[in-house]
Amino acid sequence: MAFVCLKDNQTIYSFHYVLKDWIALKEDKHSAFKMSCCNTPAILKTSKLGTQFFSHKAKPTDTDCSSGGETAEHIHIKYLVSKTLFECGWDVQVEKRGVSSKGEEWIADIYATKGKAKIGIEVQWSPQAFIETKRRQQVYKDSGVRGLWLLRSGSIKDRNAITGDYLYKTKDVPVFSVYKNKKEPGSSYKVFNVNQEDTEEGLIYDRFEPIALDLGDFISRMMSSQIKFYAKYSRSTELFLKIIKQKCWACKRSMNSVAEVIYINTNYGVPYEDRRYSSHITDCDSNTIQVINNNLAQTYGFAPLKSMYSKTMGGSFMSNSCPHCGVLMGNFFTEQAYIEARYHNRVIQTDSINISRTPVIVHGKEMEVDFERGEWVLLNTLPKQTQILTNSPE
Repeated sequence: MAFVCLKDNQTIYSFHYVLKDWIALKEDKHSAFKMSCCNTPAILKTSKLGTQFFSHKAKPTDTDCSSGGETAEHIHIKYLVSKTLFECGWDVQVEKRGVSSKGEEWIADIYATKGKAKIGIEVQWSPQAFIETKRRQQVYKDSGVRGLWLLRSGSIKDRNAITGDYLYKTKDVPVFSVYKNKKEPGSSYKVFNVNQEDTEEGLIYDRFEPIALDLGDFISRMMSSQIKFYAKYSRSTELFLKIIKQKCWACKRSMNSVAEVIYINTNYGVPYEDRRYSSHITDCDSNTIQVINNNLAQTYGFAPLKSMYSKTMGGSFMSNSCPHCGVLMGNFFTEQAYIEARYHNRVIQTDSINISRTPVIVHGKEMEVDFERGEWVLLNTLPKQTQILTNSPE
């Protein structure tokens, strides 16, 4: 399948045409259509998925004219992305070839330009190691091109292709996953790994919640800077705590507890309020817990945070403990006390401390990062076709 051909020696693209104009073009008996790859006669077709494309009138003998083994679904996504970019005012080319400043060649599935902006979009339908994605992204960077990756998601149970090293989301390697539920007739492609700001009132430890966007809506919003990268961790990070007073459930004596951890990215060039990210102590890595215990526990009168085992959760997590009798405080118990303390304006805020080069935890693996890590966030009001995920794909 090809999206480009020559009509009377003039280059045309299939995604430039709405359906009625495409039908009229197919019925044009007066123009000469030739494949741009080999200058042989071309015919106009529409796939079962709705992809408008050009094909060789006779089977090509040159292997360079083949589809390269791409699946119909892979090609259809390339078509939809190209069409959306064109409708958004971008100049679009498919299978664009280029060479980086270091002499490395690249071929972009979709290459789009608008003014000085250049972007290469890769629809990665076969498995690709993260290290290879980073390498290819660097080639784009050396060419002055911004890269964007759409990875295939395989099933309902595994809608999200972002696993393993791909979980370390960074601004330098924008990676998202695409999924379509084939069991639902007429369903559209959804893009995952986008978030919206959590605006619900009450106790909020994570300011973002996952959403899914229709493919076309995702592309148009990404290209108009309506989806922005928010760093959670960076080379230089500060934190402070929200402390509350509560009664120990066992000895009934008053004690201080850590209710919330607030991170501030000190080297991220956005307004102060946008550099804050909150989490619960159960989400803190071991290095951060140690820093909190060593620097803030004695000063603010709370017992060092300790590991607590839960049969219900099937594992251990960090928890507050009573400085008087030593029993551990269940997190639900502390959360309820935090809600009441916030209502009565009885929350204590600690001074901030520096935790440079914060390690992060992914599936139990601790890794010290030297890059900014965070989430891609939709900035404005969500459209009707946006689907809020009740269970975030992992």
